[in-house]
Amino acid sequence: MAIGDIKILEQASAQGGRGSRTYNVAASATLIYPGEPVAVNALGDVAVIKFDNNAPVVGTDYVVGIAETTSTNTGALAGIVQVFPMTSQTTYLIKPKVALSTTQATYDALVGKRVLIDLTAGTFTLLVADNATYGCVIQALDVTRYPGVVAFAFRAGANYLA
Repeated sequence: MAIGDIKILEQASAQGGRGSRTYNVAASATLIYPGEPVAVNALGDVAVIKFDNNAPVVGTDYVVGIAETTSTNTGALAGIVQVFPMTSQTTYLIKPKVALSTTQATYDALVGKRVLIDLTAGTFTLLVADNATYGCVIQALDVTRYPGVVAFAFRAGANYLA
């Protein structure tokens, strides 16, 4: 369980009133908790899933958004989950998998790097390694105001609606 691993830092003003949306979750699927990233296995799927490890990869993984609620599915019954939809204009906060230097200059050197979200021992963190296919991008952040976290946005190419 990883409640609150990812938080919304800011949304573009045009997205401000969008709110969450209801999605189906299959029976016996892994429970989804608030603050966890949500995806679909394939375009056209009618049920969402909790993110896999080392995702998203552009063209392979399809991000729906970040869960607002705990999914209501059980082992025998399908359920629902409220999800804040993914937009490339939304900036999120997450802890890095490996602690980063706390200097602003060190953090600033990471801005623009394409990275993945890691899932280890039930906790989502950010893997800070650049690759052209990775579906998240590190965003600017004041490290004195937000110590110990990384700001990121999902790339448009990882959106399940794209």
